[in-house]
Amino acid sequence: MGLQVDKGYQHNDCSAISKQKRSKIVAPMSLLKAAVTSIADGIIICDPDNMIVLINPAALAMFEISGETSYLGTDYNHFLSHYVIHNEDQCPTTLVQDQTSDAGDVHTISIKTPSGRKAYVQVRSVPIFDQRKQKIDQRKQKRGMIHVFHDVTELRQKELHYQKSNQSLQALLSLLTAITYLPTIVDLLPREEQGPFLLPPSMHYIGQQLTNLVLQILRCKLVMLLSLRPPENHLYYVAVSGLEPEQEQIRRENSGRYTLADFYDEQIRAKLYSGEVVILPYSRIHLPFYERSDRNGLLTLHVPLFVDKQLAGILLIARSDSDNAYTPEEITLAKSVATLIVFVIECVSALNQLNGTRGKALMRQEADKIINEFLYLASHELRTPLTAIIGNLQLALHRLDVLQRQARDHPEILAQRLEYFRQPLEQAAQSARLQEWMIQNMLDDVSIQTHTLTLHMRRCDLSQIVQETVREQQERILDHKILLEITPTSEVIPVIADEKSIRRVLLIYLKNALTYSPRDCPVRTQVVREGALARVSVHSHGAGISLQEQEHVWDRFYRTQGVAVQHELDLSLGLELYICKAFIEYHHGHVGMQSDPGHGTTFWFILPIVESSADKLDPSH
Repeated sequence: MGLQVDKGYQHNDCSAISKQKRSKIVAPMSLLKAAVTSIADGIIICDPDNMIVLINPAALAMFEISGETSYLGTDYNHFLSHYVIHNEDQCPTTLVQDQTSDAGDVHTISIKTPSGRKAYVQVRSVPIFDQRKQKIDQRKQKRGMIHVFHDVTELRQKELHYQKSNQSLQALLSLLTAITYLPTIVDLLPREEQGPFLLPPSMHYIGQQLTNLVLQILRCKLVMLLSLRPPENHLYYVAVSGLEPEQEQIRRENSGRYTLADFYDEQIRAKLYSGEVVILPYSRIHLPFYERSDRNGLLTLHVPLFVDKQLAGILLIARSDSDNAYTPEEITLAKSVATLIVFVIECVSALNQLNGTRGKALMRQEADKIINEFLYLASHELRTPLTAIIGNLQLALHRLDVLQRQARDHPEILAQRLEYFRQPLEQAAQSARLQEWMIQNMLDDVSIQTHTLTLHMRRCDLSQIVQETVREQQERILDHKILLEITPTSEVIPVIADEKSIRRVLLIYLKNALTYSPRDCPVRTQVVREGALARVSVHSHGAGISLQEQEHVWDRFYRTQGVAVQHELDLSLGLELYICKAFIEYHHGHVGMQSDPGHGTTFWFILPIVESSADKLDPSH
């Protein structure tokens, strides 16, 4: 999206303006200037003949025009014609005004100024009326116009940043889904003979998801998974992301026609054969076939893939060389994806040699190692930018609150504008919080798997924890009733616990119950003291869970069948109930559920009650 100035265009047409046209200006310049000078938005005013008669300082700065007189008398459409304008969809567009233009239409564009600064702008054009509410110069059926340019650069940049983060998280979700089903997927793949390829044809099944993930997380231009066929190492394209269909087709047609030596010189090949990650400009790759697109401005990262100590393929990543160089974290992430690819290859090979439960058990064991490693890398990679996004969104919402209070004297116009910005910000903030929850699930899971979970155990009142947690949800969720019952009502229920973990378990129970229960059916939370134990339960009036699924709901990565992919519960990655079980077991408690299909579900957990202050916690926890 850009708006670029024609270098040959000079705003000096005013010398040709006749005095008759200048006389058509509909208001004294002094009054107009006084009215628009202090306005923060850019303002351009045109006369009935669509000639520019006034531009305020904000518009001067926005268009980076130095002299006020350099544009006076210029036709507004002619002025715009010297700029290349793109809309929000990156498509060329025009803001030319004609007789059929609807007054008040808002267009969002981006302006790339002569200095190279990109500004996102909302443009609104409205007709000028005289005191009798008649259009100016009715005889000629033309209107004087005011064009308002509102700078939304800061907001748009936050939105784009959020969108990129959201795309990365969605790609990560797709990949993690594929990872969790790897043993099943590989088991279903056809048994392959030991052919000439070190990367089997079945690699394409998840190769495309992997290249899509890297493309979005690293925000690059191109990602390719390449396979080599010995002995001459002919190069094949397994998966490609970032190319136009025509460009991808060219590569498919040339797949297997050329060797590695046709693309890379001896020095680069030596590094790849030695297992070294190679970073080089795209221009150093010798394409033996014709490609129309100019990719010489790209910087490439090559990660070699080894199977049985042989170079089996390459994960190639390319992005603009004007961006920052590849960071160590990005290289580690790319190498992790490469490791995952090699793991799938080894799974296929193992299944061809091992049958029955032994082969599946070994594959599951190795899959868990890869999953843990990848979850750790991905969660830390995504958490830092998401934290910044949430902070920026909260700051923007706070500023809107301040402006809304200041706008009470002008409620109609300003309130509409403020609400226009508030809604997408709130939606983005809510989505960012859900994604933050997902990342926390990933971090907790890695801590559980690696036995590094840290809990801050202390004596606390379980009754109070439940009351505060439920009250917070009651205040936040107004359209779904949440009931709370504590027995006995006024008694303290002392437990040794990590308060944050217990709140998290209860929040997961409540979130699931609110999701699956009809809005007209309340969710019921109960706390009951049963001798030396305390039982907390959450009941929902949903469809219930089948007996077959009840056996697996606490399993790692298990997700209830029938949950739509776009549903927010997908952000749990099938980890939430597994994490609940682990948290409670760390507290020497246990979890359970009871579900009657068609009559709802109750999830519960039980914790031991501390009988006296002298009770000690097992130091192993």
